[in-house]
Order: sequence, then structure tokens, then C-alpha cells
Amino acid sequence: MKHSHGSIEIVTGSMFSGKTEELIRRLRRARIARQSIQVFKPMIDTRYAAEKVKSHAGSEFEATPTAQAADILAQVRPDTTVVALDEAQFFGPEVVDVCRALAARGVRVIIAGLDQDFRGEPFGSMPQLFSLAEHVDKLHAICAVCGGEASRTQRLINGEPAQYDDPVVVVGASELYEARCREHHIVPRRAVSAPAKAPGAPPPAGQPEMLAGILISEEQLQARIRELGAAVSRDYAGEKLLLLCILRGGIMFLTDLMRHLTVLHTLDFMAISSYDPGVRKSSGQVRIALDVSQNIEGRHVLIVEDIVDTGHTIAAVIELLATRRPASLKICTLLDKAERREVPVPIDYVGFTIPNHFVVGYGLDVDEYYRHLPYIGIVKEGFSLDG
Repeated sequence: MKHSHGSIEIVTGSMFSGKTEELIRRLRRARIARQSIQVFKPMIDTRYAAEKVKSHAGSEFEATPTAQAADILAQVRPDTTVVALDEAQFFGPEVVDVCRALAARGVRVIIAGLDQDFRGEPFGSMPQLFSLAEHVDKLHAICAVCGGEASRTQRLINGEPAQYDDPVVVVGASELYEARCREHHIVPRRAVSAPAKAPGAPPPAGQPEMLAGILISEEQLQARIRELGAAVSRDYAGEKLLLLCILRGGIMFLTDLMRHLTVLHTLDFMAISSYDPGVRKSSGQVRIALDVSQNIEGRHVLIVEDIVDTGHTIAAVIELLATRRPASLKICTLLDKAERREVPVPIDYVGFTIPNHFVVGYGLDVDEYYRHLPYIGIVKEGFSLDG
């Protein structure tokens, strides 16, 4: 029996939330109702069987593997009333038009797919499909860490969280992934991008006239620093940590970051510069004015930096400290001006990736002034305290 009108319904959520199980349940009900059913799956999904969709719990249903969504329309029979797509996030953008066309034919379209990739970002064409659907049901799994409600997928490589810049599409099962809640979902090297263009927020009333605008607000800074503190605490759980602050710009970041750490930690400082007095571009020549006072051999050291620019300064620090045989040596920077990089630097924790503006505030200065500002502002081009 053909439906009087078509529809799109979506079952979504993290891995291990029961999406495919729910898809199969709906298909079995449609079969009991004597509907004509066709099921399609991406050809790259070969985890269980080439011509079946199968849940982690073992339920299965016959399916046709398809290389691309555009091929589906030609394979749908005239009498088909229900079309199901499993793992829809792996299909290309044409899947949106395919589903729209099927619904226009009067077909009931049932879709199962991940709403987020392992980074916690929208996966493929799923957001567009959500906007077309009459019904969207989000299912939840159990967090593998705390047992709470899980809405995210954690990718693991050799038991450790995958890095942000790892490939998005890697088909696997429990040996590669587990469900996590928001708090315990970890993506190392994930950065928050600041606006790429000049900021729209004007400087607050009474603030220095040299400001062109606010790049990162005080609220955004504090929220991101809380996230960094949680990530560092998870990564160093059970260890004693040495926070090595690079003076002078890193001091405000250090004091706020350490408030959010739950691991035992001590402090030390280094004063290093690659900037000549009164010059706003790095000279590339690194000078050490104050060396670390503690013996770092066998210690877990986290360098806390305000900004990584060309990379010359922090690279020199890493080269020096590595000769002192720490147990581990990592970098946590509040700001990353990646487009200015001249030397590759392995940054482990990044607060914000920012465009190539001259910035001030929250520890960063203009000719040693304005470090006290609670936000990150952009300095007007050509501004000088000398007028």
C-alpha cells in the first residue's frame, strides 16, 4: 500500500546509542504492516556483513551496499513504500536531494546516522537532513567513563583519545570507539577559532583608544580556560605536574588555568624573548633572561604560554628543556597565531586560534602596558604610545 504522502524520520545519536537497533525495529513493524521495504547502506561500512545492516546488539536486516547516495534512486522499485538508510553520515551531500525526492514520491524514508563526528562537530550532511525531517529522535548511550548519559563518540587510538586533526572517517567498532558524555569527551589539539575578520564588538566605554575592537571577550576566555583545565586534569590524572610559565605574558593565563586543575602541581618560570625593545615583530633570535629554577629530570612539564607566533621562541624552549630529560614535555598556549608560523611546533593544548592581528590584554602588552585588560583586544594599525 502506497502512503498518501511521504515523510522523513531520523534516528540519531552517538555510537552505541541503539540507532541501528531502533531502525531495525521500525523496519520489522513496517514488514508486519506488509509494507514494501528497501534498505541501503554505505559500501564502506563492512564491519559485520556486506549485505546487511547489523546493530551492535546483533539484530540485522537485509540491505543493499551503495557506493554513493545518487545511485539509490535508480534502485528503488516502483512499489517500494519504505526506504531506510543506515550510517547516513557516510553518504555525500547528494543524500539530501535523494531523500527529498523519495519523500516527494510518497515514500517513507527512515534514516539512522551519527549527528556528530569524533570531534564533536556536525557529521556530513546530517544537519541538512535534520532540517528536512518531520521527526528526529536523538538516542543516548552510556558514558564509558562515568556511567552517565552519553551524547558523543570518543575515538581511541592505542587506548588514547584521537587527535583533532586525525581523519574524520575511520570505520570501526568497540576497538576504536566508545560513548562519552560531554565532560569526558576528549579531543586533544582542538582549538576554538577566534573571528577571522575585524571584530564587531566595539571597545567598552572608557577603554584605551588604541583598541580597534574586542577579539575574545572575558566570558569566552574564562569558559575556554575551564575546558583546558579539565582536559589537562584528565590527561595528568594520578601524576604530579610542573607548570612552567613563560613570562611575562603567560602569568594571567597561568593563574586562571591552575584554579581549574584537580591534579597536584608546582610552579616555575622562564623569561624568554625574541622581540627587541619597542619592536612588534619577532627578531627570530631567542634570549633567555630567567631560566627554570627546579630540576625537571623525570618530571611531567607543561609549558604555559600566552601566544605562539612564529614558533621560534617556544621551539628554542623545547630544545633546551628536552636536554634535561623530563618525563614528558608538553605545551599549553592560550593563543595560536598559526598563519604566522615559521617553525613547526607540537602544541598539545590550544585555547584559541587567532588571525594575524596585533593583540593586547590578558597578559599581552603594547610596549609593556595594558596587560591588565580582562579580554583580548585588537590594536589599531599604526598605533604608538609615542603618538
